[in-house]
Amino acid sequence: MPSHPYKIYFVSLLILALVASSCVNLRHIAEFSEASKEGIAEYEGLTPSFSKVCYQDCQQEQVRKLDIRDADCPCAENRKADSITGVIYSAVHDYFQGLSDLSQNELTAYRTDGLTKALTAGDFGPLKLQEADVKAYSDLSTLLLRAFTDGFRRQKIKEYVIEAHGPLVKLLKLLELNLDGNLDGKLEVQKIALKNYYLDFVMDKKLSDYERTKFAENYYDRVSEIESQQDEIDALVTVLQEIADGHKTLYDNANKMSDDKLRQELAQYGAQLHKFQP
Repeated sequence: MPSHPYKIYFVSLLILALVASSCVNLRHIAEFSEASKEGIAEYEGLTPSFSKVCYQDCQQEQVRKLDIRDADCPCAENRKADSITGVIYSAVHDYFQGLSDLSQNELTAYRTDGLTKALTAGDFGPLKLQEADVKAYSDLSTLLLRAFTDGFRRQKIKEYVIEAHGPLVKLLKLLELNLDGNLDGKLEVQKIALKNYYLDFVMDKKLSDYERTKFAENYYDRVSEIESQQDEIDALVTVLQEIADGHKTLYDNANKMSDDKLRQELAQYGAQLHKFQP
């Protein structure tokens, strides 16, 4: 018996409604992903870096010796630390690009050349990589490569979020440690060294009051510059923490991604992330 034309029409409308709703019901995930991607991208404009601080320390030592000849600054490990941090940042950034694409039902598209870089555990001066860190990067990179080569679509978003959560949080914590602990720590040591250097001149009564005043002013100018860089680090670390908390909320609700409560919570995280962007 042929189907009734009204029944066919009703079913067609229902299918169209479901398709239409599926195009918008994950918008909150796309918006959170974009806010996370833009927030973590502040790393690219960060003023301090391991190698910059190393070269500044080296130059300051030359100034202390009253020697302006080119110095062979031992900053290779610091350059390596910057490189490793950049690789980890790129993996996290690309993950959120993929999450944004999936939530908007677009084919994932990554720069796969960056994802093929390998990390190894070891001591790289200001930065130490543990085996667990290397595995987290490898696991996330493997997921991103698979998402690209398999052409992940929206139906894979739950799998994408669940599989990525552990490695992603590990890498976010590693970035936080590198920035807030290691890099900020180098800046703190730099401030102490500057104080010891300038204090001798400021306290030297053989110098004129004008000279001693200028040394004091130079000291405070340099400290102000360093503290401004530390403020940049603090702001980025807060962004990393917000991203980790927001993704945990998404992970905990992976089975109900269109839930209104999740929508509201991710919107709050997105608003917080936008507050820390210039």
